[in-house]
Amino acid sequence: MHRKKTGDKNGSTLVIVVCVSALLMAFALAMFYTAGLLLARANRRLEQERSYQLAQSFAKVLEEELKADYDKPENAPEKSFYRYVYNFLEGRYGEYDPDHPDETIFHYTAALPEGVDTEKYGTIKVVMYKEANQDQDVDMSGELVKDQSVDEILNNGIARYIFTVEVTADVGGVSYSYSTEYRQMATYEVKFQHDGKNIVWDNGWHEYLSSPEYVVDWNKGNIQYEYQSDKIMRCEFANAHE
Repeated sequence: MHRKKTGDKNGSTLVIVVCVSALLMAFALAMFYTAGLLLARANRRLEQERSYQLAQSFAKVLEEELKADYDKPENAPEKSFYRYVYNFLEGRYGEYDPDHPDETIFHYTAALPEGVDTEKYGTIKVVMYKEANQDQDVDMSGELVKDQSVDEILNNGIARYIFTVEVTADVGGVSYSYSTEYRQMATYEVKFQHDGKNIVWDNGWHEYLSSPEYVVDWNKGNIQYEYQSDKIMRCEFANAHE
């Protein structure tokens, strides 16, 4: 009888040990699983941060190209980002329409800035869209009145467009987009007309293709002028919110 009780006691102890071992194993597996999740999330955050930094860094490369000092747009390298944006704003590309984004958001596919090692940026995608500048009342024509400075008209910077450049960097399947909004400031060639005659300013008025001085008879009206939207003399880009 004594032996039976001893055997029962040993069996109970064994069951308890097995249960405790199972609990410890389950706890260890849970801790291992939790640690794995935390590590995966940490790695994910690192990949997201890296994608963000790469997208931001590449956007700065494009911004440096945009802010290069060119006397005239045609002096910019043919395949430069500056020239591409210039053509994008003044060309046939339509303005952004939120109802038709696929048709009014455009992909930048030209050559990337010279000397840029794109491999370190992962997979880069650049898209752009433009909108009419609502902050400036853009008028491409008007009247020059007597005693008004001609240079005021010739050097008038016009911000016709606000445009957005969005850079997306994809690294290891993790992507992040970085957007920058810019304002275009352009000066245009100006066409002047008075009393039905085309006139030009060269430190004095002359009829178009004629050397003699043109004397403005202000009794016959003010001088009409019109900015030639297809003939930009200078074009600069600045962050829209600076």
